[in-house]
This record gives sequence, structure tokens and C-alpha cells, in this order.
Amino acid sequence: MSLKCAVELQIPDIIHNHGQAMNLSDLALALGIHHSKLHCLHRLMRILIHSGFFAESKTNPTDQQKAYVLTPVSHLLRKDHPLSSTPFILGMLDPVLLKPWQYLSSWFQNLDHPTAFSAAHGESMWDYAGHEPRVNHFFNDVMAFWRRAWCLVSAKEFLRG
Repeated sequence: MSLKCAVELQIPDIIHNHGQAMNLSDLALALGIHHSKLHCLHRLMRILIHSGFFAESKTNPTDQQKAYVLTPVSHLLRKDHPLSSTPFILGMLDPVLLKPWQYLSSWFQNLDHPTAFSAAHGESMWDYAGHEPRVNHFFNDVMAFWRRAWCLVSAKEFLRG
């Protein structure tokens, strides 16, 4: 959920557009986060650094204040990156797709529903997406992400011979 938060707040885009390492105060200002929540933003960034999504740096060698930079992985979280994984992350962590996991054990023990999704929502994912434009939209975005990724991998394999 920390990753979803970073993507929703567009932290990778903000740091990238900043053009250099970005300290916590500047990041909070760019995000519109009140200074009383600075310690919470710091904790979020610590989790994301520990997970390898961001790295710490200094804005200049004489500055003692730590700043945040993108890693190769966090570049894939930028909206303008050709292989942006943002649609996939937001889609897979959407409450509609997380809810079936809460029904998984009861789904295994009953024959009432063909899938955990239908146990959670009372209909198939396809029927649900048919009347819920938001779900349909993120599903299409995720499929477009996988198509771009597959094309890139296929092209590299083709060029290697």
C-alpha cells in the first residue's frame, strides 16, 4: 500500500521533474502536504527506500540534509515512462480487486461461486467491469501495459537472434 500511495501522490514524477535530489521539505511542499505530517512522509519514504523504490542522496556535498532520488525501478513508476507500471500497480491494488482475497478461504470451502471475485461481488469480473467504467478503464490500462512490455521483450529477443 505504500507503493500505491507513492504512485497516487505522483512522488516519482515530482522527484523526476525536480531535476535533482529532492529533500523532504521540498517534496512535502510539492505534494501539498502540511508540515505537521512531515514525519509521516519521512516514514513513507523510509519504507520505499528500504524496498528499493527510491534512494537517499544529498542535494550537494556540503549539505547535511538527506534527499531522495529515483532508482531504476522508480523510473518505471513515472507516468511518462514508456513502460510505466503505474496502471498495473493501481489496478492490482484497487479495492475491487483486493476484496476477493478476503473471500478466498470461504470460496475454497463452498461451491456457491465459480471464482473468489464472484463470491466478493456477486458477479463475474467481466460483468462487473461491464457496468463499472472505472474498473473497465483500469483493466484496459493494465492490458495496454502488458502489451507494451511484451512488445519490448519480443523485439529484444528478435534482435538478439
